[in-house]
Formats: sequence, structure tokens, C-alpha cells
Amino acid sequence: MWHDTKSGLVIPNGIASDLSQSTSRTYLAIKDRAYAIEELYSDNGLLLPPTCDLARLIADARTLSDSWLLNRTDGMPMALLFRVAHLDHIADAILPLRSVPDRAKYLSVLTSGSLDLHGRERSLSKNILWELELWAVLRRRSFDAHLIEPPDIVVEFEDAKIGVACKKLYSEKHVQNILSEAVAQIEVSFDFGIIAVNLDDLVPANQILRTPNQQTMGEFVNDLNVKFLRRHERHFRKYLASARLLSALVSTAVLADVFTADIRFNNARQSTIWTIPGLPSEKEKQLSRFYGKLMH
Repeated sequence: MWHDTKSGLVIPNGIASDLSQSTSRTYLAIKDRAYAIEELYSDNGLLLPPTCDLARLIADARTLSDSWLLNRTDGMPMALLFRVAHLDHIADAILPLRSVPDRAKYLSVLTSGSLDLHGRERSLSKNILWELELWAVLRRRSFDAHLIEPPDIVVEFEDAKIGVACKKLYSEKHVQNILSEAVAQIEVSFDFGIIAVNLDDLVPANQILRTPNQQTMGEFVNDLNVKFLRRHERHFRKYLASARLLSALVSTAVLADVFTADIRFNNARQSTIWTIPGLPSEKEKQLSRFYGKLMH
């Protein structure tokens, strides 16, 4: 990332790259994943309250799949499609918890508050979901990643112990405080740290992205990330230069109607990576290898 100064010089703001992910599945497959979530709660002796958001999303997945199979989709509200797509997104993060010894604490939190993708209510459930989502992505990329607090995720990579502090924003006010908290979470026991900032709840509520193809979808969401980084550049440069926190992963997810695609409705997440300039060569190369593995 380069920045034009008033003097006409062009200076580096940091190194930027991007990680994209989009998913779509059949309604029957999502229903199967809904059953798998219920089974995970049952196997751990945990109640899935019928009034919680997660239980309602599971019920929606059943309704949509059964209606589709019985050809009873006339008059089906579009909001139901979007909610079921959101459950698919959640399942990616929840189901890998089967391998986590203390999974019960994460499962319990997920039923305690809002998981509404379109709503903008602050929620501990959403905060935990972001940690789980990123952890699951790291695991799918074959990283040795663990849910450990503090910070939130610990990754053993090559000869480094990397702390990842996950932060979900509901407002752009006091971004510097969020960065300061992340710095405090990266203890001296870590070789370096990364802050993973989730911007999902900064996207306008109750809207979906309508776009012609996957490329325009990715470009639109990546632009949201880059503009956020530019608006708060001074804070990132200040806090990432002052401690072991060396890089930021800024991520936004949207529901998208890709209207020229065979499967129109997609969960799409785009993550933009920013690294503090002027790092020692070996540390910069190691970060590059880390993100190279994450993005492929």
C-alpha cells in the first residue's frame, strides 16, 4: 500500500494482500450441517434453547430444505434464504470444535446472544464466532492453531509462536482503544502478534450485495477493508510500531447475490492484510510465508 504525500512523494504505508473465501451449498447439505450442530450440543450435554438465534437458524434450515424437496417454495421469503446461508457460515466455525477439549465454553456463549447477520446488535456470541471462524480457517489451511486466551488464537509456525488477537468492531469510534487492547494481549511469551479485525457489523444493516460475478464481489468487499485501513492508518502505524504487534488482518463478510452465477446467493468474506513497514528482513519474510500459506 502506497500513499501520496502533499509534497508529491510516494511512501509505503505497509504491505497489503488479501484473502478471500466464499461458500454456497445445497439446502439439503445445510440441513445436514444443522443436524450436526444439534448433535454437537447434545453430545456435550448442553442445552440448545429453542428461543436462541442459533436454534432458530437451525429450524429455518429444516424449513427451507423440506419446502424445497416438497416443491413448496412459492411465497418463500427471501429473508429465509439469507438466514440459512448464514447458518452455513456459522457451521464452518462451530463444527471443528469437536476436536477442542474445552469446547463447551464456546458452545455455551454462542447461544447467549445475537447471531443476526443483518442486525447490528453488540453480542458476545458474535465476538466468539469471529474467533472461531478465523481459527477454523487457519485449521483448514493446515496451521497448528489453538484457541488460547490470551490473546484468542495461538499459532505455532516454523520457529515462531504467534499470538492472534481477534477484535470485532461495531463502530469506528475509538479504533485506537481496540488496537491498544490488542497490544496488551500480545504477551512477551509470543514472538510476535497479529490483530484480526472484523468489520461485518460496519456494513449497513439489512442489506445484501448485488453484483455480477465473483470478481466484482471480491473487489467491492476488499475496497471496504482498504478504505477502513486508510481512515485509521495513523492508529495502525502507531500501535503496530510500538510493540510485538506486527500485522493486521482486516476482514469483512457479506451476503451476496451474484446474479450471473449458477448459484446466486453466497457468503463472501474478504480479508486484507496490512504489515508495518520497515520490519527486519527475516521477520518480513516469515510473515510473508505465513500469509502465503493462509491465502492458498
